[in-house]
Amino acid sequence: MHVFMVECNPNGFVGVNDALELGHEVTLVSADPDFYLAVSPLAAGAFAHPRCEVIKSKVAFSIDALIGIAREVHARNPVHGVTTYSEYHTVHTAAVAEALGLPGMSVDGARNARHKHLTRLTLANGDVPQPRFAHATDPAGIAAAVAEVGFPCVVKPSDGTASLHVLHLKDTADLDAYLAELAGVADYGRGVVRVPEVVVEEFVPGELISVESCVLAGGEIVNLGLTDRPLSGFPHFIEMGATYFTGHPLQEELFALTKRALKGLGIDFGFIHTEFLLSPSGPVLCEVNGRLVGGFVPSLMRLASGVNAYLEVIRQALGERPNLPILNGRTAGGHWFGSPVAGVLRAVDFGDIDKRAGFVEALAYKKPDTAIGRLSKSNFDWLGHVIFTGEDREEVNKRCAAALDDVDLRVSVEVAR
Repeated sequence: MHVFMVECNPNGFVGVNDALELGHEVTLVSADPDFYLAVSPLAAGAFAHPRCEVIKSKVAFSIDALIGIAREVHARNPVHGVTTYSEYHTVHTAAVAEALGLPGMSVDGARNARHKHLTRLTLANGDVPQPRFAHATDPAGIAAAVAEVGFPCVVKPSDGTASLHVLHLKDTADLDAYLAELAGVADYGRGVVRVPEVVVEEFVPGELISVESCVLAGGEIVNLGLTDRPLSGFPHFIEMGATYFTGHPLQEELFALTKRALKGLGIDFGFIHTEFLLSPSGPVLCEVNGRLVGGFVPSLMRLASGVNAYLEVIRQALGERPNLPILNGRTAGGHWFGSPVAGVLRAVDFGDIDKRAGFVEALAYKKPDTAIGRLSKSNFDWLGHVIFTGEDREEVNKRCAAALDDVDLRVSVEVAR
């Protein structure tokens, strides 16, 4: 069968390669295919595969242009499924699937999840707790929205991802600096144009945790498990780890809230990643992502369940009932790391980390002699990760934290004179 993939993400080539090995064809449309070759060791093999076609298009972020490309591909080689692993392209994927009459999420549901202001507005009068918020339709309205919500608050682009340009503001000085920074951000790279809307929310203290779900054909929502997401300190919100687990004291409440949120937003198909803040008064919805959870979490799902979620995304797009990565008694987790300073990466040495109990993987994302930034603003500042398994969430997190002490990170720094 033939899969039309709208962009991808570096880890998603696990699914692409597995689909190719199963005999499927894959057409990948990307504004910048070379990006994947630079960041994913799996991309080169996929691109060289005889059943993989890569279409480079600078205009593919335009939904009308993308649908035109998809129709041309479909006319010469019928497409059987449309999908993506990319947060930036969930609405595009839904629109192409609809245009070709193939399985997919409703365009309205995808849009309600993709744009954070639509999530807030759509659920504003419902039974899913949300922070107080204000919606600015353009940069000129951000200051007024902050004044409405009050300090401290959190400001975020409506269409952002990976915690990019998400900031905790404590006063007007923080706001002024944020406005100056955002004024220079017209796009997110790879042809992804930023929309002007910004959401300002009251700051809600508490642990960040997500529910991983799958909405089956027909609208049945199956909650699979939970992912904890420890964060870095203020003012940014960088995710520093993840553990895929079950058994949280608030699990049933989180599962019920997720079902209400997805139904309220009109999300009717696919793997979904829903984040909550565990405030002192109970769970509060952070955001909903209309795609499979990112980072290395799908690998954790596979370790804990035996199911390859990347491949199941493709199988579902092809009209098959996916196997669901429900935990089978084992817990898996990982921690990311970065550099405390900007400079040039010289080496990442993991020492004897592979001899530790529960070890699965230790991976560096950058090659030696690469310029790197300080871990400071978003998930894009990560330099690598470690992954471990264990009996439960507590054991896994302890193993990951202890293993980071084995990482020898060497960076050259230019000293001002």
